Amino acid sequence: MQAPLGVLTDLRNFLNGLSGSPSTTKSRTEVDSSEVVKTATNLLKNFPAAREAVLFYFCQVIDDSIKLHLSQSQIQNDNPAAKKRLVEKEAAVALIHEALSSLIKWNPKGWAPIISTWSLRLLGQMSSYHSPHLQHGHANRGLNDTLQVWLDCRATRMLIDLTTQSLEDLNQSETGACINALLETSVEHSPHFDWVVAHIGGCFPHTVVTRILACGLQDFILYGTESGNISPKLNSVVGILAHLSFSHATNIQKAVLDLFLTSCTDMSEQHTAVVPYLLQLSSLSQDLLDIIVEQGVKAINQDTIPCFTQQAAIWTSKYFSGREALINLMVQQVVRCRQGGLAIINVLLQYGACHQPTFPREVASEFLEMLLNEAAQLVQASGRVMPSDVPFLQSLQPHVSNLCQMLLTHDTWQQGSVLRLLTLMALLQGPAVSIHVVTLLLQKKDPVKIVLLIRCYLKSVQGLHSQVVDTSVHEALTFQGRNLENTLLNVLQLVKFEQLGEPGAEVRCKFQSALNANLDFFPGLFFQDGQIPHLAVRLLNSIRLPEVIHPRLIAKLSYSSVPHFFTVLSMRGEGNKKEAQKILATLSSYPNGQALILRLLMQGVFSEEWKSLFGAETQPQKNPKTTSSSASLLMQNRNFCSSVTLPQRHSSVFHAGIIGNGIRNRHLANTNSEGSNDCNVEEVRSHINLLLDTLSQCCSFNPGGMTQLSLLLVEIVSPDVMFNGLIWPDEEFTKVTVERDLHIRRFVQDNVVVWDLLNLLAHNRPALCYCSVILRAILATLLSHWANCQERQAKDSRDALDMTCKLIELMATGQLLPPPLSYLSEIIGHISPHEVHVLLKDVWAFMRDNIPTPALFGANERPSPSLWRDLSDYKMDPRYTERLRLIMLANIASVGHLYPRFLAPDQD
Repeated sequence: MQAPLGVLTDLRNFLNGLSGSPSTTKSRTEVDSSEVVKTATNLLKNFPAAREAVLFYFCQVIDDSIKLHLSQSQIQNDNPAAKKRLVEKEAAVALIHEALSSLIKWNPKGWAPIISTWSLRLLGQMSSYHSPHLQHGHANRGLNDTLQVWLDCRATRMLIDLTTQSLEDLNQSETGACINALLETSVEHSPHFDWVVAHIGGCFPHTVVTRILACGLQDFILYGTESGNISPKLNSVVGILAHLSFSHATNIQKAVLDLFLTSCTDMSEQHTAVVPYLLQLSSLSQDLLDIIVEQGVKAINQDTIPCFTQQAAIWTSKYFSGREALINLMVQQVVRCRQGGLAIINVLLQYGACHQPTFPREVASEFLEMLLNEAAQLVQASGRVMPSDVPFLQSLQPHVSNLCQMLLTHDTWQQGSVLRLLTLMALLQGPAVSIHVVTLLLQKKDPVKIVLLIRCYLKSVQGLHSQVVDTSVHEALTFQGRNLENTLLNVLQLVKFEQLGEPGAEVRCKFQSALNANLDFFPGLFFQDGQIPHLAVRLLNSIRLPEVIHPRLIAKLSYSSVPHFFTVLSMRGEGNKKEAQKILATLSSYPNGQALILRLLMQGVFSEEWKSLFGAETQPQKNPKTTSSSASLLMQNRNFCSSVTLPQRHSSVFHAGIIGNGIRNRHLANTNSEGSNDCNVEEVRSHINLLLDTLSQCCSFNPGGMTQLSLLLVEIVSPDVMFNGLIWPDEEFTKVTVERDLHIRRFVQDNVVVWDLLNLLAHNRPALCYCSVILRAILATLLSHWANCQERQAKDSRDALDMTCKLIELMATGQLLPPPLSYLSEIIGHISPHEVHVLLKDVWAFMRDNIPTPALFGANERPSPSLWRDLSDYKMDPRYTERLRLIMLANIASVGHLYPRFLAPDQD
């Protein structure tokens, strides 16, 4: 503490310095500022009565320094005198800074509030006064530019440093005076003071935010809502927090959440006013609204709900005109909220459900109902409504998948609320939302519930979004894995529901038409894993396909459905086999589909991959050769020409090339290899029956279907295209075709299904006529066998006898042989091989003289799809029966009982 005499000397020197020395003619401005500042600093510390005068003097020094700085920076002159004065003023400012800073360090609790308040008020005055000069030439100067300009000034930077030093040296509870000064100055000098708030708030975000909220709460308690006017300080609180929310939102969020949680500790006035206070803040700023709503939702839990419920009575009686006014205000705030919409819906649905006894369910349900009503009014308002007009609904757009998941609850109230919410979002934001909703629902697992939800949703949005189903199905079919399987299951149930025609069929968006519009996806579904191929087939069978389908799509569906058919045959059970058969028949009903389906089926029956399903013997390849090329000659031909290949036509010419691994070792057809058949006899017979039934259905749509099938069979069985006509040449000609005939016989022996296919053609006359080459080849090899057979009786050569009987019965079924030649299979087991050879020569002679042409077949009097041939003219011709009569007479003991059937008595 300085002596009184020293204080008096300092006071006299300070006054002389302010007014100018009487012994000189120097003006006040020419007095050495540094000396006066030192004297004023001593008075400020030792003579409290001079505090106001000293601080006022400091204000003048600082003001002069700011003026000189701004003038120098704007005019940018090189006046040495002006520069000298600026340097002197900045030196004085440095002395003031050092002096005041030392006072704060010496006694923070005593000096920090005084100096910080003085600094903030001076900053406010200087900011407002010099703002026009600061904006000169920079009409659109932003906050950052303004902050940079002020911080470049030594005087203003000194005042900011003093304020921040005061906040640093004070405890959290001692910063109230500084924050109050900040608020009051902000109220008085806003918006010119914003740069100060920005800088101080950036340096001490937690302290500033916490104390500003607390000061605002105290002001709110004092003013209340009686006058209906908002206090100026509350506006300043909103402005500061809104400004800090851009860069320090985390601090504001934490402070707001702490304020919410602290308010639940007791029922004091300080705590019961928190929620109304924050509601009022949120009503004044959109940025604060988003933060307060988000943190308020976080604060709601099982522990805080009872306290909030008790405080609600105080809110409605003291701060609001009633319960309805409070809820209306909260609804208005939520509708304006730009974020946190999903959390709000989660809380309302959670505590509005029946299974939450700790929370008054009617409050949550009523609030959600009012919220949806308010949103509906905004959405359905007259004129064009933009998504930004309803921020709450817009904030939910990224969370459509979460809302769709909420629909799977068992609570009907929750389902109805979420459905209504999704409908409002679709009406506001366009068809993209409704498409997204339907697409997500299609991927869910519960078909029964999903069907009802989708149909209910479509009733609400189909008026404006008519293409929602087509696009949703299109998007859903692009997904892979489990979601795709769920999609197919759900769409299948929806299609079945549409076909029932029960109440609720007023939904105009049809999934059947949507599937027809997305048929291009189905070929790829046949090659997926799991149940996807089977579901795809069931879907195609459930809908009514368009009457006209592009040939390219028919080809794609055929190339995918036929392998699926064989894959299903290889599986156990009958569940999917009829479905696979049905789709093939459906595709065959199209003009360009039948030929392709028949060809693919016939190729698959005799392919190495599938022929074991039909009883063919598969033998391991000996000495397999490796090849560096994996190109498929079949695929090369398909790429070369995408047209349907017709049997025995010019389009049947293929490119040359090495198929498979080139030349391979041939094995005898009767070689028994262990494990050659993959299926047992019952399964093979079942597969063959299903194949024949499928072929019959595929051929039923076109009268020439069986003809196509017979020509395909000839194309596959016969190794070349020569001598494949209907004419039977002389028997001697078999010497020319012996190699081909042996190949055909081996093929038939290896593939027992050939007999079933020939039998199918025989029952659909006259299709068997086109298979004459196969019949000739088998008969030629049998003639050679029986001519050289050394057995005493034909029955001793069992394999040849069985094949001979099959051939005769086959030709009889196809009406290629008349009686009695058609009955030969009944007696050849009782005669010698030579006699069999003679009878077969008569059969050959008959076929040679009577060409099996389809022209011989005419309409049948009986109702039958096949044609009929009149064989009465050939029945008694002795050219073909004389040797038969002699053989029967020679074997009268064993075949005498058949004589009247074969030969009438008058034939003798």
